[in-house]
Amino acid sequence: MDFGAGDTVWYSKKSLASLAGIAFLLCTVSVYAQSDRFVAHAAFAEKIYLQLDADVYTTDQPIWFKAVVVESASHRPSTMSGVLHVELIGPDERVADRKRIKLTDGVGSGGFELKEGYVQGPYLLRAYTEWNKNFGADFIFRTYIDVFPASTAIARNPMTALHLNEREPGMYWLQAQLNPELIDPEHRKQLTVYLTVDGEKDTLSLKAARSGYYPLDHPLPNGARMATVNMETQHGIRYTRTIALQEGPPDVQFFAESGQLVHGLTSKVGVKVLNGSGKGIAVSGVIRDSRGNTVAPFRCNHLGMGSFTMTADSGLSYYAVLDSLSTGDSGRYPLPQVVSEGRVLGVSKRADNIELALSSNCWETDSLFVQVSCRGVLYYHIIASLKNGHITTSLPAAALPEGIISFTLMDRRMQPMAERLFFNQRPGARLRIDVSMDNPEPRKRDSVDLSIQVFGSDGEPADAKVSVSVVNADHIGKAQTARDNLLTRLLLSSELRGDIEDPGYYFQDEHNAPFDDLDALMLTQGWRRYVYDKPQDTFLLPNEPSPYVSGKVAGVLSKKAQAGIGLTLMTFGKTSSVAAQHTDSLGRFYFELGDEFVDSLDVLIQSANKSGKNRDYALSLDERKPPEIAYDQRRSIERVDSVVSYLVQKRRERAQREYSYRLSAGEILLDEVLVERRALSPQQQNVLDRYGESDVIISGKAIQDKEEKWSYGLYSVLLFNFPDDLRIERVGGNGGYLRAKIIGGETTLVVVDGIPVPGHSYEFIPNIPPSEVKTVELIRFAKNFSSLYRETYPEASPLEIPAVGSVIAIYTHAGNGLFAVRKPTGLLQAKVPVYSPIMEFYAPRYEAPTENDAERPDLRTLIHWVPELATDEGGAAGTSYYHSDAAGETVVIIEAISSEGEIGYQELVYKVAN
Repeated sequence: MDFGAGDTVWYSKKSLASLAGIAFLLCTVSVYAQSDRFVAHAAFAEKIYLQLDADVYTTDQPIWFKAVVVESASHRPSTMSGVLHVELIGPDERVADRKRIKLTDGVGSGGFELKEGYVQGPYLLRAYTEWNKNFGADFIFRTYIDVFPASTAIARNPMTALHLNEREPGMYWLQAQLNPELIDPEHRKQLTVYLTVDGEKDTLSLKAARSGYYPLDHPLPNGARMATVNMETQHGIRYTRTIALQEGPPDVQFFAESGQLVHGLTSKVGVKVLNGSGKGIAVSGVIRDSRGNTVAPFRCNHLGMGSFTMTADSGLSYYAVLDSLSTGDSGRYPLPQVVSEGRVLGVSKRADNIELALSSNCWETDSLFVQVSCRGVLYYHIIASLKNGHITTSLPAAALPEGIISFTLMDRRMQPMAERLFFNQRPGARLRIDVSMDNPEPRKRDSVDLSIQVFGSDGEPADAKVSVSVVNADHIGKAQTARDNLLTRLLLSSELRGDIEDPGYYFQDEHNAPFDDLDALMLTQGWRRYVYDKPQDTFLLPNEPSPYVSGKVAGVLSKKAQAGIGLTLMTFGKTSSVAAQHTDSLGRFYFELGDEFVDSLDVLIQSANKSGKNRDYALSLDERKPPEIAYDQRRSIERVDSVVSYLVQKRRERAQREYSYRLSAGEILLDEVLVERRALSPQQQNVLDRYGESDVIISGKAIQDKEEKWSYGLYSVLLFNFPDDLRIERVGGNGGYLRAKIIGGETTLVVVDGIPVPGHSYEFIPNIPPSEVKTVELIRFAKNFSSLYRETYPEASPLEIPAVGSVIAIYTHAGNGLFAVRKPTGLLQAKVPVYSPIMEFYAPRYEAPTENDAERPDLRTLIHWVPELATDEGGAAGTSYYHSDAAGETVVIIEAISSEGEIGYQELVYKVAN
């Protein structure tokens, strides 16, 4: 029985429940008119996608990215969030850098400057919005890039000579040389190493050898396949590497279409075959039963996925045998056990329809239900009464969105019994992008004008945001057709758990897409990333339309929330601003901040009572914690990758050519130039001139971040959080006061804002409020120490004055010494995050090149980058650029998203002549 779009019937939730006796009905549900059952909680989330300029980087080049944030259900550009948080996380599982990107109608862009000191390895790039933190880790964008030093001469590898040593036949030791000072220059003690071998963990403590390295030499159990070495310095900085010890047999997995093989019922079975490092491999084989009969042949594609159809018998068991020519392995791989009773929900494609076949060998006394949904929105509710254990129907594919459709079989209590995912291909629902160039056969450094035209699925010009990336084909990394892009991320990989190998493969040719491969992916990796089965409920975290500062006002002693308190916010960015408001009934406040593009914005908040007089209250800012870091250490498995090796070699050659040119041109080149000097206040300059350079600088922010509710002054914070630099001791027994001493620095004295603290006043230093401290600086073996000692203790005998000692220099916001340190009434000082500074993409223009320009090599890998380009009323956009010296194939990558949520992707490949 088939129903077209014109045959649909509308029912409310109540009337649907009363139709259990009707044989088979389709009913389109109005999402907004129904109860929250029909719109899942996660359908209100945002999807995030970052378009990167490459997958492999050397430390002399930046990472460029474009961000697209859309509504999860509709794919329309999101207006919910105005700030995107992007973080670069190193192999030590720490944030190496973070950016806050301004989103305008769901689109933004930015970049990261890589640093020479970055260690080699896979780096995690993740992006999230405050709003998406309501929906769990699956809604965080995550991808990995490979980072290498720009030159072998500056390679900073803290773990070298990592290898296996066979001392006796079949007995292996894992050996390496560890250099923790490359990641933690202050490390001096024993090194802690966590060694994990095939899931079994061991903790080692290593001592440094005379060479300065920490040697690792540890026996491995027989047959060990994978080892992870994680070293941790005394300051908690980590570095991890994983190596594959031996390949091992392939991992063969089977996935029945409805979760189970059911006696007497025919079902489709997905098969997935992975090698030792978790990558798919192309194999073929046969399925046999326990009697030795061949049931079905199967073949897996290059991604290790395939499928076959079989009718199961509960009296038999089944296993797979791989063709030895494919893998060199002829072992038996068992299929799941066949159950005696159950149901199979089959989904297949037939012409322009999606066909559903529901089979059961149970005695069905009640109707069954099939819910058809996409991205958390229910489109069809099917009520089925089976006749002779089987029933089929079909749905028009055009009535459902493009993407992953979930068919969920439910019992009369609406409890899920089985689920089948199906990818609905509708290339006609995408944007059409036409691109042309004025010079189809450019030479090196020729100018190129690109003309772009974007049309919607209705054939009309589209209002769209477009990005253009022009890259030399030698420097793309993975094959471009296999990389993640806007289509693959929004329609495919964002909806499924686990990594999808070569996602671009499934969208290579929209007119001849590999449907069988897509369906094998749905069968074998059909556990969803975005779980849409929770009902809508309250959202704990607000959205972030722009940077803001929020918090709470309480009484100083009572800690009771204070309503109606007047607050004045002053900001000190590129432009200063003042805003005022009163706390709400819960004592809370919320100030939106302007469009400031700085690392952090200085703000002051002044509190006043209801009569307008400044008054002290306990002002606290809300803490917005980033999500927990989940770094997949399997990414650091060391294997030879010819593509990556080639890319790194090419980029190092480019860096060497640029270096050679600059050297021949007479430029002064140093391996490392550190021209970095702090802007010093008059007090700091005075201390520098008199006592010398600081050895350790502890920022006021670092101290304030460590302050606990029970903290009772500056020294109480330093005591528990900076034990490697300072020792805080109590002088004069239990009734005495705290005194600080620099470790390894002999006698220690204190100056506040450059003013020596008299010896009789040292008891007041520990109580300096942490909020009033700008920095604490430690000067070991200071100059003029004897003179300072005489100022501190004028009554001291000349024979008692030490010749050497150290100085703690404390700088406060007041800037006038210890006795001027006083927290202003009702004033809170803070640095708050706003938008990150904008990175501008630069490329040379050769309209009128100078002689110097003509000689300088132009070896850019990223030739042109325009992340935010808008079409005009006619759907047109354009951009121009000058080519580099790179000859050969060049790829133009264009991605677009319309205001209606239609997406498009297009490539243009051309060759550049010498």
